[in-house]
Amino acid sequence: MPDSSKPCIFPVTRWTLLNRVRAGTEAEARAALETLCCAYWPPLYCVARQKKFSQHDAQDTVQGFFESLLRRETFTTVDETLGKLRTLLLRAFDNYCNQQWNKANRQKRGSGAEHVELGHIDSDKAEQRFLKTSADSLSIEALYNREWAQSVLERSLEALRADYASRGWLERYELLVGSLLQQDDKASLEHLAKSNNTTGAALRVTLHRMRGHYREKIERELATTLDTDDPKEIREEMAELFKAFS
Repeated sequence: MPDSSKPCIFPVTRWTLLNRVRAGTEAEARAALETLCCAYWPPLYCVARQKKFSQHDAQDTVQGFFESLLRRETFTTVDETLGKLRTLLLRAFDNYCNQQWNKANRQKRGSGAEHVELGHIDSDKAEQRFLKTSADSLSIEALYNREWAQSVLERSLEALRADYASRGWLERYELLVGSLLQQDDKASLEHLAKSNNTTGAALRVTLHRMRGHYREKIERELATTLDTDDPKEIREEMAELFKAFS
């Protein structure tokens, strides 16, 4: 991560990841693309489905978009003062869908184009999440922002579970994850405590600490995507994350 004491050149967001894809070494470009895929593959998939692409075509379209990034056919030049990187990616993907999605381009991508491995992406999970939403009532931008936020929260929760498991606290995680996500009331916690031979007060303290750990994981996810440890930028992105659910 860059030194957070240095002044931020672009205060709205960091563009280091995109710049690495555009102009870095092959290793830098692939590593940066991996981070972008983790953050934006699921929301862009939902955007493609909202545009009425079939499940298969939505997967192929998002795959092709990221391949075009790696081949440096997209974002060869860009004005970083235009706004957030997240917004620019949506605009670029929209253009990609409108201009390049046809049979000829599919054949072109399939004949000799370098394939980007996205093994970490669970396309079935992305599809299930899309089907559970009332997507027809949302604008493309609202859907995209909400799915971006949901992806951040899911990755943060997975990181929290892995962290607790490594500390030998997996049983504690499994006990309280429902309360962590559902904001259980005092009576529910008392019942949970009684059924697990502990006190409500002790359980509330443990849950309070767990919420702090969860927030730390969210902040780390945002820091990775922003490519900065600047607390101000992370707070701003955290505000955008919760705004996506309003």
